[in-house]
Amino acid sequence: MPNDQEYPRIEDHGVLLNNRTAALVSKQGEVDFACFPNFDSEMVFSSLLDRKRGGYFSIRPVNRNFESRQYYEPDTNILFTLFSDKKNRVLSIMDFLPMSFEHAVYFSEIHRRIETYADVNIEIDFNPFTSGSRKSVEKVDSKGYMVYSDKSSQFLSTDLDLKVEDNCVTGVVTLPATEVRWLVTTHNLRKAYPPELFASEDRLWQTRRFWKEWLMKSKYQGIFYDIVNRSLLTLKGLFFDPNNFMVASPTTSLPEAIGGERNWDYRFMWVRDTAYVIEGLVQLGYIEEATKFYLSIIDRFEKDGKLTSIYKVSEDSVIEETTLDLAGYMNSAPVRIGNGASSQLQIDQYASLIISLRMLLENSGFLSIHTLEKVFLIGNSLLNIWREPDSSIWEIRGEKRNYVYSKALAWKALTDLSWLYSKMGDEGNAFSVMNEARTLREEIYGKGVSSKGYFRQSYETDDVDSALLRLPLFGFCTIADNVYRNTLKEIEEQLMPEKFLFKRYTLQDGLKGEDNAFLMVSFWYIRNLIQNGQLQEAHDGIMMITDLLNDVSLLPEEIEFKTHRYLGNYPQAFSHLSLITTIVEYNRSIKRKDSSHFHVGNFL
Repeated sequence: MPNDQEYPRIEDHGVLLNNRTAALVSKQGEVDFACFPNFDSEMVFSSLLDRKRGGYFSIRPVNRNFESRQYYEPDTNILFTLFSDKKNRVLSIMDFLPMSFEHAVYFSEIHRRIETYADVNIEIDFNPFTSGSRKSVEKVDSKGYMVYSDKSSQFLSTDLDLKVEDNCVTGVVTLPATEVRWLVTTHNLRKAYPPELFASEDRLWQTRRFWKEWLMKSKYQGIFYDIVNRSLLTLKGLFFDPNNFMVASPTTSLPEAIGGERNWDYRFMWVRDTAYVIEGLVQLGYIEEATKFYLSIIDRFEKDGKLTSIYKVSEDSVIEETTLDLAGYMNSAPVRIGNGASSQLQIDQYASLIISLRMLLENSGFLSIHTLEKVFLIGNSLLNIWREPDSSIWEIRGEKRNYVYSKALAWKALTDLSWLYSKMGDEGNAFSVMNEARTLREEIYGKGVSSKGYFRQSYETDDVDSALLRLPLFGFCTIADNVYRNTLKEIEEQLMPEKFLFKRYTLQDGLKGEDNAFLMVSFWYIRNLIQNGQLQEAHDGIMMITDLLNDVSLLPEEIEFKTHRYLGNYPQAFSHLSLITTIVEYNRSIKRKDSSHFHVGNFL
């Protein structure tokens, strides 16, 4: 049974993914977060959010002094947790969520393989659902154990001799060296089945083949190759296969500050996030994923008659925000399901969709005339709303403002919309939209610059906003622009407590808990350095961030200042997308740079 008082560090987890859902597995062999059957379904395992009441599935040596580490099988999302006694391996657990080439079929299963290297006593605890919702437990012959909640059931298929005690499945088994055993847990089965019928070896082969074949499509060949590939595999796994939507993260309510209330549910699709991911995918040759997403989101826009900021990925969830009676990670309550930002106006969601469309089309993507006509409707919506105040990229709750970042991204989208009209032979609309873009640009320089000469967060305040680091990255201005230089200086002075680590803004947003280092901003800053020709400093930044990667090269949303512990939902699509685009841009830059100015050893 897990220690009720000790929450594992977020970075001490690997993640299992299969384009339907995800599961977090700690270095101590505990599945402590998983939702079935989909990303946004009910939490079956949730001890990461409440050590006393949350459900879990733990496999570990009885002696808790063993050292453990995690790693992925190369080029897959198949996870190993290895326990060692001093220098000798004792036990390994291989975990995976099955993948299938039959996209209409999926498996709400976690397959866990125990392999021993010495005689070992193993403690196994299988206790799905919260303790309050766990209704009954039944041993089913020699097939395993069925656990019922008030809503569903979770089955553990095993031939190991465990016991039912206090409405929990638990036990200690002794296995000799070189033993291999499979345990499979699956959701909402009508009957119980023995382990061999789950065909774990066949599913393992199928899953391995899926990930390796998908990764082989990547065009990337350059530095930090393995890190880029791990991020690609993570991003691919966050897509929900039935409708090609992507969750921002597979978890909910992991806090942005310990003891704070910045705890959000990210198990939904943000148009902005997925559009950014497409930016990275198309550069590496994954045109099919980008195109499928566009067809899905355009279809949804046509059905709804509008574009919203956040979408459910399945019909299992409720997007309206509520709280659960759980303690929260390290007692950082509340634990939320749903997300109140779904009702916000976020202008950059509209803009991001149009901007990434141009990137798709310029990288051999293809969409039909019927689809492009619907994109023009989204453009018309942007033309109607860009003057309105919104909630910004940071989804700030409370009063809406005229955020400069939202306006600048709208400018970029309008220029791309004009380009698309021109490509379609509609020069009249192309000219009209470009004039609107010029008007918007003039407004930003007129209302969005502070008396000190820097781009401010909004027309209403002189606060500093790190999102403005992106302005030269999408061409609103150049690095050399005087107003932008002033902006960069203010951001460095006010929002960078540690080198390469940034707060998001100076605005007091009324939420409890300090803002920590938002990793996406670090990558935007490094890309500024690349564009300014500061390649050695950019390299230092990349090295610093990659040094923060955990054993399995996954990134969270935020890093705590000074301690550098992981915070926020994990793994985070924004962070991995930003890592990819930064490394790709840096790789291109050093290839262009005259090798006589740089020693190759500096970049390896």
